[in-house]
Amino acid sequence: MNLIFSMKNFFIPVVISLLLFACGQNQSAVSEAYITNQGDNTVSVVDLKTAKIINTITVGKAPVGIATAKGLARVFVSNVESQDISVIDTQQQTVIHRIEVGGSPVGIAMAPDNKALYVADWYSNRVIKIDPVTFAIIEDVVVKKAPAGIAVSPDSQLIYIAARDSNEIVVLSTQDFHLVKRVPVGEHPFGIALNQDGSTLFSVDVYDNSITVIDTHSWETKTVATGDHPYCATVSTDNKKLYVTNTMDESVSVIDLNTLKTIATIDVGDTPEGIAFDSSNGYIVVSNWGSNDISIINSQNQQVIHTIPVGDKPRSFGQSLLTSH
Repeated sequence: MNLIFSMKNFFIPVVISLLLFACGQNQSAVSEAYITNQGDNTVSVVDLKTAKIINTITVGKAPVGIATAKGLARVFVSNVESQDISVIDTQQQTVIHRIEVGGSPVGIAMAPDNKALYVADWYSNRVIKIDPVTFAIIEDVVVKKAPAGIAVSPDSQLIYIAARDSNEIVVLSTQDFHLVKRVPVGEHPFGIALNQDGSTLFSVDVYDNSITVIDTHSWETKTVATGDHPYCATVSTDNKKLYVTNTMDESVSVIDLNTLKTIATIDVGDTPEGIAFDSSNGYIVVSNWGSNDISIINSQNQQVIHTIPVGDKPRSFGQSLLTSH
């Protein structure tokens, strides 16, 4: 399978057309960022306190998604072209296993209780459940078209999936994969993010230049405007701000979650995609696909304080931040 991505043209057919990138979710007390570099089949490990790359790890072909699990000392990477998941031991900083899943694994998320890893298979319209200890595939289920972003509720009971081609969020039970809810959102949802207690879900609607804000209890929705072609979002650990990457504006929108108004726009690198909030340092970490670097933003003054070169075509789609060992 040969897959090549271009944000500027959004979807370009090569042998099979696919849009891939990276989005972030929150982790607490982090000091390392794991950045998937789709263009050179590596993961860059960045020490956020020193703003330096401390390791580069070769993984499968075209790595996109990332999920971290502190309690297991593991990082899981979805490799689209080799159709597998690379398992990195974070203490050894090496790949220790390869999980064959087939299809086109894109979105990936670890349940907060570390009991299951979930993978979104873009082309086969599947969500796959994997045992993160034995690496065995437990089960899978077919969902709506082109599942991309994926998140798990804080109590590990629900899975939220952005179904890009059906313009909805699919909500499944983790117990038996039964359908809980389908929530209509804007056009072409891709990245998703949850707030800290799981009461609010944010769907990044690429073609509508907006965020759909979803109450996960009532399923009521609101819409907030963003910049041009938003792609990923992350929530501050105090639940006060939402940060959104705008791929065509080379910027990050900062949205006040009390007023649902944009209060700042931060210029970053070219084609920003993945984003995550580092609570230990108060940083926002942005992966810039077009300029092959990451921007580190100080959340106190909303200023870029570091630009760090990484590998080719960085993504970091998912949980890219990891607590110190």
